[in-house]
Amino acid sequence: MLYTRPTKLLTPLLFSLLSACSITPEKSIDDLISDAVRNQTIEEGSEAGAKETPEYYIKLASVSTGETQQKYLIKAAELLYQSGDIASAQAQLESIRSDEAADSRHIQIQLLAAKIALANHNPAQAIDLLPKQKRMTTDQFIEVGEVRADASIAMGYYTAAIQSRVSIDPYYQSNDQRAVNHTAIWSALNSLPTTVLKELKSKDSSLLGWFELARIIRSAQISNKELENKILDWGTTFPHHPVSNTFITQLLDSLQQPLTSENNIAVLLPLQGPYKVVADAIRSGFLSAYYADTNQYNKPRIRFYDTATKDTDFITLYETAVSDGADYIVGPFDKTMINQLMQLQQAGSTLQVPVLTLNYAEDGSVKVNNLYQFGLLPEDEARQVAELAIRQNRNTAAILVPDTPWGQRLKDAFQQRYAELGGSILSTQFFDEKSGDYSQPIKQLLNLQYSNQRHKDLEHQLGVELKFSPYRRQDIDMIFLAATHRSARSIMPAFKFHHAGDLPVYSTSHVYTGIEDRSADLDLNGLTFCDLPWTLIGDNKLNQSFNKNWPEQQNYTRLFALGIDSYHLLYNLQPLSRYNYARFAGQTGNIYMDENNRLHRDLLWAKFRKGIAQYIDTTIMRIIPEPIEQDES
Repeated sequence: MLYTRPTKLLTPLLFSLLSACSITPEKSIDDLISDAVRNQTIEEGSEAGAKETPEYYIKLASVSTGETQQKYLIKAAELLYQSGDIASAQAQLESIRSDEAADSRHIQIQLLAAKIALANHNPAQAIDLLPKQKRMTTDQFIEVGEVRADASIAMGYYTAAIQSRVSIDPYYQSNDQRAVNHTAIWSALNSLPTTVLKELKSKDSSLLGWFELARIIRSAQISNKELENKILDWGTTFPHHPVSNTFITQLLDSLQQPLTSENNIAVLLPLQGPYKVVADAIRSGFLSAYYADTNQYNKPRIRFYDTATKDTDFITLYETAVSDGADYIVGPFDKTMINQLMQLQQAGSTLQVPVLTLNYAEDGSVKVNNLYQFGLLPEDEARQVAELAIRQNRNTAAILVPDTPWGQRLKDAFQQRYAELGGSILSTQFFDEKSGDYSQPIKQLLNLQYSNQRHKDLEHQLGVELKFSPYRRQDIDMIFLAATHRSARSIMPAFKFHHAGDLPVYSTSHVYTGIEDRSADLDLNGLTFCDLPWTLIGDNKLNQSFNKNWPEQQNYTRLFALGIDSYHLLYNLQPLSRYNYARFAGQTGNIYMDENNRLHRDLLWAKFRKGIAQYIDTTIMRIIPEPIEQDES
């Protein structure tokens, strides 16, 4: 019979009846293997359980021919893949003559090849390898959609992933499978920047329903009385949407407000000394979010503590805040103090109340109960540069960073993530920020000294003066630049002067002051960088309030955003720690939590054009392949 995508006229009951009366196809691989296990013995005395191994099916293949042999070899490759032996699975798959395979087996080979490519961090290749046939089994159709969705997620194309998973959702046979798929859809929706989510549209009712539900939940970062009514209205608009009541209830539970007027928040910051200006910006952001909170009658109480007090050590100050009745603590941002909190657990003590720090401990591999670490971690930005570069098919890179501990940290973070994704670093150079001379490291980065030497050698051999244009290396397709805005404004023109103006340059938020300055930033044209939503698209009331009321803190605008998010995160720690798909769309980024309670931020992207940092959407696949419509006989 013919399987197609369900239409509005095809009810779930009719679909199930049609599925039940489908024509039985030829024996499946599992049926055929069961027959072989019953009728054929490769090794006398071997236990039945031991036969479910790749080696067993390879032996079965050795005494078989034709399509039967191919089925056994494919099964062996599948088992190798499932066991995590990706290299052996790939080798086994390459030994199969796919050109001689029947259509059904050819689809299996293509699917497995795509899954192996995805496991090898080649998501673009995985999508290219997916079968393009129109006729495939229902299970194959589902698996194609899942692999396409996972590959799209790996490349940051969340909308494409959502489309793929919505298209296969009606074909799942069990509620458990559908629940897993819905969680994956929701995770992808949560990964979308708010500015993208607001603009999404679709003629497909199911897809549009997901978009609208995500917009409702996203607008209710802190629970409010209107939320349930909005969900009820959504259900009236999309009465046949496949999402379950259980899933809706889970979403509502995750948004229940943990803080009330009975709670006390202690904020630990250096209110005097050299870091006072930094603390003032964070404090201003925190209080702005507090006063802008529309939940006027149910707010916690706030008390500030000065970590710069000379006659009190930090642990004593922390214990004082707890004894004063603090239910939550925000701060500190001094790494030394955070390390002390980490060591409390090692000494056998425990943190009595949740603590949200404003920086990170040096050791990121240790989880301390009730300790949540949050801040503007530059290493996260460097890793995201690596991810975007690979998504955009920039697979060979050169690195130029300052010769400082900060530069080394960003280099290491970029290099590690880039290598994990299959990229190759072909050149790395350090520059001296103080000297302001970037010519020599750039020449070495681009191998221009070899070009100059060849020119001199040739002139010496010929005995004549030759016209000459230096020729840079051609084996790199991007540059990762870690620099402040001051250095970047000199380095970008230097790239052009040294014949690298055509190379894409990627960087972190540090190249941008956050304040529009067309004349000063004109030299940054073409530079792509990541930054906070607050900086790139911040047109809300809080942003306007900051510009009006704290003009002296303009250089600390990102810290102001950090303060805003630290207030809202207290309401979101529970869902972020409980659900893998949970995200908080904050001013500093789309925030999620790892297994060690460290919070990370997915940032937005911008590119300098005519001296202006212009936001660019990198989450949309420019050419989104249509989902395969499958029709199995």
